[in-house]
Amino acid sequence: MQRLPRTFRRSALVAALLAGTLLARAEDGGTPTEEEPVVDAVSLVQPALLSGPGFSVDSHVELRGYMAHFMLDTPVGPLNADSVEILADREAELPAIDAIEKVTRSDAFVKAAGAKFVATGAALGKIALHPIDTVLGIPAGVARYFGNRIRKIATQAQTASDRVAKELGTSGNPYPSDEGPMTDARGGDGDRSTKREKHWYSSVTSEAGREIRRQVKYSEVKRTLAKELGIDPYTGNPYVQERLSALAWVGTGGNFSATSALGAVGGVGAAVLSNGGKINDVVWKLSPDDLRARNNERLRAYCRDELLMRQFLRRGVFSPTLQTRLVDALDQLKPAGGGDALLELGMTAHSELESRFVVNALGMTAKYLGERAHGGLLRPIGAGLAYEAPDRELVLPLPVDWLSWTTEVRDFVDRAEFRVANKTVLIGGGASLAARRALTERGWNVVVRAPWPGAPPYAAFDEPAENATPLP
Repeated sequence: MQRLPRTFRRSALVAALLAGTLLARAEDGGTPTEEEPVVDAVSLVQPALLSGPGFSVDSHVELRGYMAHFMLDTPVGPLNADSVEILADREAELPAIDAIEKVTRSDAFVKAAGAKFVATGAALGKIALHPIDTVLGIPAGVARYFGNRIRKIATQAQTASDRVAKELGTSGNPYPSDEGPMTDARGGDGDRSTKREKHWYSSVTSEAGREIRRQVKYSEVKRTLAKELGIDPYTGNPYVQERLSALAWVGTGGNFSATSALGAVGGVGAAVLSNGGKINDVVWKLSPDDLRARNNERLRAYCRDELLMRQFLRRGVFSPTLQTRLVDALDQLKPAGGGDALLELGMTAHSELESRFVVNALGMTAKYLGERAHGGLLRPIGAGLAYEAPDRELVLPLPVDWLSWTTEVRDFVDRAEFRVANKTVLIGGGASLAARRALTERGWNVVVRAPWPGAPPYAAFDEPAENATPLP
């Protein structure tokens, strides 16, 4: 892909700084701190992500919490994407939405579904998919990972999860989970001795739902369709979930073959999200309960707290797909310690964006260190996580879109734990000149565009000065 002229890319960022970025002199007299800017989208992502058949992206992008916040116009409606990675995923899912739309508009589908069921399924889709970060009013971005250390992390994790449960009226689950077409992502706890709470819409489909569940495995149908489409069956995209769930639900009725219908309209194939390491095949193959058992078994190699593992796998905002990616990244790192601290940190996540940050930080570290990572230690520092390799290199993974040199970043990297000789900071996207300069002054080896499995296509930023190293 053709690289944009250096002067154009530089001028876009300079214009943003002149328009609204404030500079304040650091207390120690060093590099001035700055506020996060509003930038031109082309300065962050490659042009192919900014427009395409049937979609476009607002050119003005606000950076909040070190992540870019995009507004995406699509044929099915507007979408927010809270990072470059999520933007890439949402665009990759558009062909799947189009394929499902063609099937659900067919006479065969309408006849098999019936008007009453289609209306009910659409209502469930709107109820079940409200984002947790909106409900709880969590600040955008991942700024909290640069905060102070959380005391008594295990207690705080429990408290955070319980607060989510209290806000949403569920048993620690951020999505209402009566069994039905929107809820296979979160299979039952296995504890049938406790009566499950019923939501107001349960009676709408309870009788029909019980009958269908006796005949077929809805979850299996949905995962099969997701694999045909090459998408995550547990995606947070509401447009995908509503349509995929309706198609899978009707496909379990016995008189409509959803997979055959997709084949007839030309399914997009399982190549969209899986190619970049985004989806492990087991996410499509295993039921939620079997996938949980698989991940629990692997976690035991790195964690000792059985209750914490159970909580992590059954509560919070890590989807089954993200849980699997986290476990797979641990298998690549093979740490000798710190697994429980990792899960405690994960239990404090409040949104998909924060969950992705934790997972991508592990993947980024594993990619950078390779086999040098084996036998190292996961180290909680502040509200974030670092990794100490056996050769004593301290790695701080920051899978952010753009790192500005804010006061909170300055205070975070000035912590005593980072006063070591051999240390490297991995930045997923880019970093301001002030951030690169200040980190270098503090002895950091700075790596920008540090990759991880499934990393999005960031723009080709200007070459960093001195100690900063871009990776392809």
